[in-house]
Amino acid sequence: MLNKIILGSANFNQTYGIRKNSIKKNDIKKLFNLAIKNKIKLIDTSPSYNESEKIIGKLNNKRFKIISKIAKLPKNIKKVEIKKKLRENVIISLRKLKIKKFECLLLHNANSLLSKNGNEIYKSLQDIKKIGLTKKIGISIYDYKTLGKILNRYKIDLIQAPLNILDQRLITTGWQKKIKKKNIEIHVRSIFLQGTLLIKKSKLPKNLKKFKKEWSAWEKWISENKVNPLHVCLLFILNQSKLDGIVLGCDNINQFKQILKIKKRKFLMPKFNIRNIKLIDPRKWSS
Repeated sequence: MLNKIILGSANFNQTYGIRKNSIKKNDIKKLFNLAIKNKIKLIDTSPSYNESEKIIGKLNNKRFKIISKIAKLPKNIKKVEIKKKLRENVIISLRKLKIKKFECLLLHNANSLLSKNGNEIYKSLQDIKKIGLTKKIGISIYDYKTLGKILNRYKIDLIQAPLNILDQRLITTGWQKKIKKKNIEIHVRSIFLQGTLLIKKSKLPKNLKKFKKEWSAWEKWISENKVNPLHVCLLFILNQSKLDGIVLGCDNINQFKQILKIKKRKFLMPKFNIRNIKLIDPRKWSS
């Protein structure tokens, strides 16, 4: 398992997720040291994660390889400006991170490849790869509606997608097998659904309490089986054999230590497969 863990940095010195937790700079240093000790060598970040890039740059000392996202392009950008703007954004991030090359650059809005500027965006990503600023290029997705069109048009190295005990679309839609047949790496994120799977129903924000049927079923299963929700969420992911990377965020050092102790074992998983997008897609929670 440890060789597949990728440190998530969305809560580095800023609040993130339902619990609004944040890891301060001193603890990030401890987190890095513990990760290196356990042979974890990848960090997932983004220019949109506040000071994350600067913090990683100060503490990394070239110990970790970095996966990041392409900063969002201006809405009305002209086609002739795309290549220059993307390269500028990449160089700014590399300087903040104090590295010369990304392990992978992900396009945060995969559907932009199907826009009128799609071909230019892809060519620009390919150019960034050719000149050695990134080893791989990929896309970050939230659903699978347009993935077929994207993969038919473009060759990519990696796909990052959500996967957790409630949101099993990667598996149930058959896309996991299809992606692997194309020799594309799969990295999964949101394995705790931004922390909601680790807290009691009573502590959920009002806009999520309307899904009381789903949360009640989850809590009932946890209670009846007398298990730790953190362990169950991790074991569900560990029992998926075709994954190449697991992006893991944590609340604190102690929780990270718990994560490191989990080992793959057979486990009777609850049969949840929620299709309600308003529940499993955090982008919809505010609506």
